[in-house]
Amino acid sequence: MKALGKSFFTVLIFLFVFFVDNAFAVEEPSVIDVPKEFEGVQDVMDIESGAALENDIVSEEEEKTLEKNEYQNFLDSIKRIRMLDTPTDVFSASVKNSGKRFLTSFANGKYQRRFYDENLRLEKVEYWKISSSSDSNFLDRLVTYNPPEPSTGVYSIFERDYSQETESRTFYHPNGKIKSQRKNYFDKDGLLIAFEIFTCKYNSSYKALQERLQKYSVNGKKIALESDELNTTKYEGEKIAETSYYKNSILRVRTFYGEDDKSVRATYFDGGVIVRDFYQGNIKLSSSIDDGNDDEI
Repeated sequence: MKALGKSFFTVLIFLFVFFVDNAFAVEEPSVIDVPKEFEGVQDVMDIESGAALENDIVSEEEEKTLEKNEYQNFLDSIKRIRMLDTPTDVFSASVKNSGKRFLTSFANGKYQRRFYDENLRLEKVEYWKISSSSDSNFLDRLVTYNPPEPSTGVYSIFERDYSQETESRTFYHPNGKIKSQRKNYFDKDGLLIAFEIFTCKYNSSYKALQERLQKYSVNGKKIALESDELNTTKYEGEKIAETSYYKNSILRVRTFYGEDDKSVRATYFDGGVIVRDFYQGNIKLSSSIDDGNDDEI
């Protein structure tokens, strides 16, 4: 009975796969942006819905085999493994006529589908939450990998988290360093209520020179800048010489790095008050307070 129940749940999983492949066409809202790579406010860009698993419904013969064994794999017509079933998880691999491939797996109560192009590059990952009732099945998270731009090699990753009501698109340089990111926040009705723009600039050695995070609120068609945070870094050769932090264009923290792992951090408060902390490595040695307006340390 235990094996029979597990067999039924395996069939249920793949029936669910077939259902969601044919019933849902997931839409990927594009992101809007201050950097040029983000355009439009709430445009919608379609992505291909997942294709149905081909010939992955467990046959009656395979069901009988499942009843006898706790661990089984099933082969296709040319003896390639297309499904692996164990007491703790289920795994299936399929190939579409276009040459694209996708893998499905169920483990620890989580269901996942990974889609690959004909060159075996990852295109999309779907994370589903499922139960014995089809009414409780829903797409929890979607991650889409976009190929590099031919001229620059810059590529992007789109992620939609349906549980958290958020989505993001992140652009990366060919070496994997982040270029920029747009993150959107939605209310329960799916309306955009806020978003963040993160950008990063590098020197020729791809050391970060400037990181900026801007936070916006959205009220209908009205967009307001709520916060603007900027971190800058200066180098002397390969070593960091100075870092600065600005909040809404006002200098708040500046740190100078010297020899022998010594550093001085100055924190600037309204009214001209400056607190200086002196460090040796990560150990604070002493502090001082200045009520003047001198920016030099």
